[in-house]
Amino acid sequence: MSRRGTERIGLIAGDGTRETIAEILAILAREEFTLAFFESVETIADADELSGLTAIVLWLEDAVASTPGLVETLTKRSQCIPVVVACAGIQRWEVRAALAAGAAGVIVEEDLQSGLGSCLRAVRAGQICVPRGHWRQVEPPALSAREKQVLGLVVGGYMNSQIAERLFLAESTVKSHLSSAFGKLGVRSRNEAAELILDPERGLGLGILGLEAEHVETGPAIA
Repeated sequence: MSRRGTERIGLIAGDGTRETIAEILAILAREEFTLAFFESVETIADADELSGLTAIVLWLEDAVASTPGLVETLTKRSQCIPVVVACAGIQRWEVRAALAAGAAGVIVEEDLQSGLGSCLRAVRAGQICVPRGHWRQVEPPALSAREKQVLGLVVGGYMNSQIAERLFLAESTVKSHLSSAFGKLGVRSRNEAAELILDPERGLGLGILGLEAEHVETGPAIA
């Protein structure tokens, strides 16, 4: 590997995946940077080991959901060094969770060959980089007040007919609100939505539970 690069990129990955990512990085490194390898986040004991790094690639064998706190631990240790999370695949909400934990970029395995270099250049320039299909997850989903209210009741265990009665809506309207909210959250069911809202690791901060507890009007309402 050439040492012409003036910048250093850190790679945290297990033996199996390290070779694949290292091969991709080695091609880029001939002109752009040199590489520094770390076995795990835990092996980064002090700031001296991070000295001179301009970005870190963190490979996650499992999804972000299976490694709560790991990304945040690394970003806290690395401070101003941008971290790119690489993984086999990622759910919509996991992109938001990774960014909320401090990651500057997210890339999936199938895009490593074609996109890792561009992703690293972006985060080193101070940009956020995520897969195109997940760009909406850069910011928390913009749910309407009614969608939040309906979701809050879902978390509270209410069925659609009960929600409709409680909010003085047609059941079809409740279903429409839920369908819209599920799409924004990147979930497919009531259970997935409830798990997402109740999980503090996912960093959504949607204010949904507070709305559910608020007083619900006792007169007819328009959706």
